[in-house]
Amino acid sequence: QIPLRLVGSEMCIRDSSHAEAMRDDPEGWGAAESRELENHRRNGTFQLINRSSTTGSDAKRKRLVPLTWVYKRKRSGILKARLCVVGCAQRPGVDFDQVTCNTLQASSLRMLAALAALDQLHMRRWDFEAAYLQGELEVGESVDCSAPPGHATTGDDGGVVVWRAQRPVYGMAQAGRRWQRSLYPWLLEFGLQQSEADPSVFYMRTAPGAHRHKDASIAADVLYVGCYVDDLFILYKHDGGGSLYDKFTTALKQRWRVEDEGPITDLLNIEIEHGDDAVTLKQTAYITKLNKEYFPNGPPADVHASTVPHTMDIRECVLEATADGAAPAAPALATYKRLVGALLYCATQTRPDVSYYPVSMLCRAMSRPTAALMDAALRVLAYLNKHKEVGLRYQCDAQNRLRGYSDADWAVQRSQSGFVFTLGRASISWGSKRQPVVALSTCEAELMAATEAAKEAVHLRRLHAELTFENNPPPTRLHLDNMGAIDTAYNHAHHSRMKHCDRKVFWIRELVEDHKIVVPFVESDKNIADFLTKPLPAKKFFAIRKVIMNEC
Repeated sequence: QIPLRLVGSEMCIRDSSHAEAMRDDPEGWGAAESRELENHRRNGTFQLINRSSTTGSDAKRKRLVPLTWVYKRKRSGILKARLCVVGCAQRPGVDFDQVTCNTLQASSLRMLAALAALDQLHMRRWDFEAAYLQGELEVGESVDCSAPPGHATTGDDGGVVVWRAQRPVYGMAQAGRRWQRSLYPWLLEFGLQQSEADPSVFYMRTAPGAHRHKDASIAADVLYVGCYVDDLFILYKHDGGGSLYDKFTTALKQRWRVEDEGPITDLLNIEIEHGDDAVTLKQTAYITKLNKEYFPNGPPADVHASTVPHTMDIRECVLEATADGAAPAAPALATYKRLVGALLYCATQTRPDVSYYPVSMLCRAMSRPTAALMDAALRVLAYLNKHKEVGLRYQCDAQNRLRGYSDADWAVQRSQSGFVFTLGRASISWGSKRQPVVALSTCEAELMAATEAAKEAVHLRRLHAELTFENNPPPTRLHLDNMGAIDTAYNHAHHSRMKHCDRKVFWIRELVEDHKIVVPFVESDKNIADFLTKPLPAKKFFAIRKVIMNEC
């Protein structure tokens, strides 16, 4: 039997080969391979040439890159074989140069969800069929491959036949970048504008009164497109004939092989629920999957709804672990890394309630986990499982403005900075970072935290202005709870006590002078960024969680 494992909604073969597939089901897998090869033939992906024509003075053609088969048995029983390049065998500078492929940023996805709630936009997901194969390689670029296992032939010269890839192929190191450089120019050619803040976001608006249309409402239309490799996250106001969405999808179907997957329900293991008055992002299924893996007999019985995800002594546990020079056993280390990595994905996507305490702290001991830290990681998972239905809930807000909060937990050694930005009543961006230098006062620590938050404010402000088509947006409010830091952000009132600080700490003054941000005061017990700087008791923890996630 070919070893199988469950991946999403499909069964994928692991550590398999063409020979194993043929032993398992020669007729079924053989037909699947034939269908894949026929797709490549119609697409013009490969050019078959004699091996002798790739040698000679052209030294880079002397070594061939292997091709391999990846097999899938879907839940429906359909057998699928995909031909892939073994990308790890490609040589940098010979077979490829640049490989970076931009993807939709997490904060951009959350901002689009917030705008969908604020403006009552429709949301749909479109998928490209065999996206990479629809891309184009650079002029003169090609990759010479050996024949696929089971399909080697002899050339005219009696030698082997080389499969020269003339289009991006799955597994190829540069395939994602080449696909992106085929898709993005087409989106711009259609008329969409590309965001400067996030190159994977495109937008378009038909201004009211710009032209006459039999349906007057369509004269005020909007279209947003978020790209994540071969998935399009499309938000639109109208879908009738003549609307931006109708024109875009018509052109999309004419140019590319695409599939309309309907109203979006999930993207990147994030579930998206669109109700009458709210858009919610959560990871219930992802957390359930983790729970089954690490708690096969069910979660601990001592975890209650009022249990916070951290213990108050977690900082001490991390310091003890990092000070210990003994390396843990390899299996324990691998398990810890895998679990904390999975928790980190939750913390950076939809769960700011576990972002700093404890997930960020657990990451500091990634190479030196102890039994206490493993228990702490399992405690986080048990907490998430108990509250797996909780997510970021965006609703229409009376002000509909981007707002930020910054805070710092001053320490004798390096302090902790934290910030959170909200739109549509819930968080769209958050972060927590240990400060790079020792702060000599609370004012200094708060100012360094505010500078980090201001950098995020500039990014979000630019993206929000683009998507809302504001030419001169009002200053973004960045709330602080330290009057000394606020005074320093506006002037040199505390020069004698701050003259030793690096110049970058005072960059926030330039933003204030340019009317990009304002720094109002907020009382400490109302500063929701406190959530990301220190462990909190249960009562305060759940009170702030309710605010930053806009729980019902």
